[in-house]
Amino acid sequence: MQLSLLVLSLVAAVPMASAYPVKADTLNCRSGPGTSYKVIKTYKKGTDLKITCQTPGTSVNGDNLWDKTSDGCYVADYYVKTGTSGYVTAHCDAGSGSGSSGGGNLPGLNSVQSSHARAIIGEAKKEGVGRHGCEAGIATALVESNILIYANKAVPASLKYPHDAVGSDHDSVGIFQQRAKYYPNIAADMDPARSAAQFFAKMKGIKGWQSMAVGTLCQKVQGSAYPDRYAKRVSEATKICQAGGL
Repeated sequence: MQLSLLVLSLVAAVPMASAYPVKADTLNCRSGPGTSYKVIKTYKKGTDLKITCQTPGTSVNGDNLWDKTSDGCYVADYYVKTGTSGYVTAHCDAGSGSGSSGGGNLPGLNSVQSSHARAIIGEAKKEGVGRHGCEAGIATALVESNILIYANKAVPASLKYPHDAVGSDHDSVGIFQQRAKYYPNIAADMDPARSAAQFFAKMKGIKGWQSMAVGTLCQKVQGSAYPDRYAKRVSEATKICQAGGL
């Protein structure tokens, strides 16, 4: 009797994964949440997939949600019949294998965002802009894209590069929503480290940037129509930069 109760308790403690049918003829399951990741296996139409968690990834037909299956790989949620385009289970946590560059997730970020944020932090270290510059870069990325790579249908070339979502703000692309009109190197715009390098290059050209308030500095670089947004994200940026080694 005690053994039966123990077994029941253990079963109750294990998170249950919900199962949903595949609606594509063939669905690739990849090593991470994006079409650039290696295909691990494939599923046929009608296969019931057990989804353990979900996370943002490469946009597929306007849907950037990816599902981690009980097999440990990722499928585009667009091709799974969940009954909604939103989350049906928990967000994927640190160590999910979805492209994080190691060390777990950064404060307040999922694995995809953490991977991108680490690229920005790495560039901040390379450029020698210190904590102050890092905070400006991360705060800007939080405001502009929530640290996700955005392609834009108005910039067709951007759709050819790995991206997490598709936006429609003028010709703005990438994590920093850099205007293709002013930043014509789309490959750089769509790359976390290279777009950060472009941001820091402009930032370092601003007189007195080293002592300028971070929110003000972000606005000087971006020239946003909503200048007050950046200061509101600085405290988050500070924690992220600290966790990333700055």
